[in-house]
Amino acid sequence: MSEFLTYLTESTKEYDYKIKVAGELDDNFAGKLETACQKFEVKKLSSGKKTPIQEMPLDFPSLKNIEVTIYELKTAYPVSAHELREYLAHYLNLAKNQIVVKKPGEPTEEYQEEMKEPSPFVAKLQDIEYGDAPKVKTEEHYGDKYNMSLLKELLKNRKEITHAEEDTKNKDEKKLQDREEKGTASPLKPAHKGPVKGNPHPAKGK
Repeated sequence: MSEFLTYLTESTKEYDYKIKVAGELDDNFAGKLETACQKFEVKKLSSGKKTPIQEMPLDFPSLKNIEVTIYELKTAYPVSAHELREYLAHYLNLAKNQIVVKKPGEPTEEYQEEMKEPSPFVAKLQDIEYGDAPKVKTEEHYGDKYNMSLLKELLKNRKEITHAEEDTKNKDEKKLQDREEKGTASPLKPAHKGPVKGNPHPAKGK
């Protein structure tokens, strides 16, 4: 009974693959691919999805400026990705650098899925109008209105500086005038009146 359950489990198990073919393909290529994969009992084969022409397509480092067609395959019998790639390249008469077979969930597959999602930083760089930027009134930064406003501000500052200079000058003039009105004491001491004590008058005794 256990052997039957094992057989039943194995018979219902399915194996997924992702087949990538680089270059322009014939119209009947999908039919040829399905026929080749019947060896592993095809459960499902998706129609090919073409990528835009890329300068350096993923998984094809030796090829440039080329499109890639991707097929998703589901089989009842297992086979390694390497063996399937070798088999299909031979069966479909493809160069080995023209076909890639991978299993979903491989690290490189996850990385490429992340690469497909646009980076928020790239999106911002490509946003020519920069939608998140604060709204700015252009007339407040350039143009005739801005120039007139700037000129008024400069005149205002100039008037304030002139008034400050006049106030300083008036204060200095007032100080000078007050000093002249009070008069300035003579630096010379007044002459001493009368004889000096202890020193007889020079005229006496003569």
